[in-house]
Amino acid sequence: MAYGKTLRKIRKQKGITLKELADGICSISFLSKFERTDSDITLGLMTSVLEKLMLSFDEFLYIHHDFQPNKLEQFFKSVNTAYMNRNAKLLKELKNEEMKKWKRYGVETYHWNALMIMMLGQIVDEQFIDEDFEENDIRLLSDYLFRVEVWGYYELALYNGTLLLLETDMVIMLSRTAYQKSNRFKDFNKVKDAITTVLFNTIIYLLGPVNRFHEEFTYQKEIGEFISYLENLALSEENLLERVHLLQLKGVYDIRTGNKEEGVVKINHSIQILKDLQSTKMANNFEQYLQQILSYLKNTQL
Repeated sequence: MAYGKTLRKIRKQKGITLKELADGICSISFLSKFERTDSDITLGLMTSVLEKLMLSFDEFLYIHHDFQPNKLEQFFKSVNTAYMNRNAKLLKELKNEEMKKWKRYGVETYHWNALMIMMLGQIVDEQFIDEDFEENDIRLLSDYLFRVEVWGYYELALYNGTLLLLETDMVIMLSRTAYQKSNRFKDFNKVKDAITTVLFNTIIYLLGPVNRFHEEFTYQKEIGEFISYLENLALSEENLLERVHLLQLKGVYDIRTGNKEEGVVKINHSIQILKDLQSTKMANNFEQYLQQILSYLKNTQL
């Protein structure tokens, strides 16, 4: 179903006439043409129309897809599930599906999807060697991300799937690009969640693994920058877990920059909050991470 038809269905369900909905936004004829799928509509006008219907864009898409996650979300969920379960066989199947679509339709996004899956597959299984994969493909993927003028959910999800596999300088530049070029859609919850994940993953990447905490740390400025981006997104009180996660990362940052006591206090505070909220699994993960850090610092006498 086209967006216009979905809008008409919602409008009628709410008992609102074309005239009432168009008033102060656009002409009745224009809105009527959109509902009949005879014309397109700009994002700005669509947002105004949905606001008048007391509906968010995410809610509209949810209704549009018959109250099911759209195919794009389902695709990234399938890839993430296979990756988290270290299921190399399923990853290869998903990759092959995307390659078939690319060869059949010539749409580049299917190619990028396949490349992302191949890169994840090589983490899961070193034997995940693929004749379709070339080192140059990583450059092609990053070139595509730089080239896109406006980042939406797709670009953010694609980048999230490959971020930890890229070189540091590339990650810093692309994460800045992601934040700047997704700004237009930051009021949409799905996009806001995706850019939040990008920023968290960027900070984790720059902090580095625990076994490299003895090395000189040169990314204070960049981490401060990405933390400020997160704070500028104004994580609402409802995003409690994200706020606690940010507190934990600030603690790790303090430890990484030599403020061990202050950092440990922040991490322990984040752990206690999670325990109080009975978020046991996340609290245990934070606790194990802290113990790894403290054990490494003790063994290296840092």
